[in-house]
Amino acid sequence: MPEASRRERQIVRVLGLLGILLDKGTPTVRELAARFNTRRETIYRDLRVLQDAGYPIAGDERGCMSRPRLAGHPRQAGPEIRLNDRELDALLWASMHARGIGQPFGKDLLSAAVKLRAMQNMRHDPPQEAIESAVSIVGRGQKDYSQHSETVLKLAEGILRRRSTRVCYSSPNRPEPHDFEFDPYRLLFVPDGLYCLGQNPDYGGVITLAIDRIRSVSLLAASFDVDPSFDPEQVSQDAFGVVWEEPMTVVVRFRADQAPYVRERSWHPSQSFRDLADGGVEMTFRAAGEFEIMRWILGWGDAAEVVEPLRLRGLLREILHSAASRYASEPIVVAQVFKNPG
Repeated sequence: MPEASRRERQIVRVLGLLGILLDKGTPTVRELAARFNTRRETIYRDLRVLQDAGYPIAGDERGCMSRPRLAGHPRQAGPEIRLNDRELDALLWASMHARGIGQPFGKDLLSAAVKLRAMQNMRHDPPQEAIESAVSIVGRGQKDYSQHSETVLKLAEGILRRRSTRVCYSSPNRPEPHDFEFDPYRLLFVPDGLYCLGQNPDYGGVITLAIDRIRSVSLLAASFDVDPSFDPEQVSQDAFGVVWEEPMTVVVRFRADQAPYVRERSWHPSQSFRDLADGGVEMTFRAAGEFEIMRWILGWGDAAEVVEPLRLRGLLREILHSAASRYASEPIVVAQVFKNPG
């Protein structure tokens, strides 16, 4: 997900400042900078924006602007923030995706969507159909996160407050769940799941935990410092999925009948394509996560051939040979079974 733009961050800050000042709050500029995680110079600029918008800013009784206040305004609730019809449609659209089967905040999003529809209907007479009535969302192979909202919230609190946690984790390769200390760095959404990146002080290096395998999580009193080598943007650039390893350059050739389907999607930020003489396409990308890359390539059946790296080509050859041996005694009924819809 892209980071908020500078303008979007400023809008949020300015509206927050206005709400504090309308409530007759008297924080210092230093306190405001800490609250909004920015510099004092930025707060002063935001105050000038409010001044230009017609909200007179005054200092304290000595005229010192380091403790700003609204001049001539009675105490009142924060500013009313209005959404236009397109923004309401966008939120309803997003809530449909996010409240799918087994999502951690599905019930809360359903409740929020009801309120959004009510806001939309109050503007139209007669009420108009919400965008939801025009869309159906089908999910397959999804994990159930409906019971994990508290886990997500505690990990988010640990990330934001730099608080260590203790987790009880059920790993597929261990017979019993085990407890360990975990410093959460970042929650990670990918198409097939929800994960948390962080560090186990006893393990060293960044590890990836699947949210649905966390049996319990508790916040500890101890704080932690994020490993300076951890760069979430680099993780999203390097990883093919959720595994953070040393990236490798992968070259895959696709058969001509599958080339259009390969080209029409964004598989990785580093991908590039080269047309082949037979109508096929060669895709090159640099990513980490050998197992995830193999699983993706195998999904293309016999329409994909790995050219590089040789290790990956050899691993796939062994897997395909093993798979073919399972069907060796059965007659081949069709020459080609792999087709795309549309």
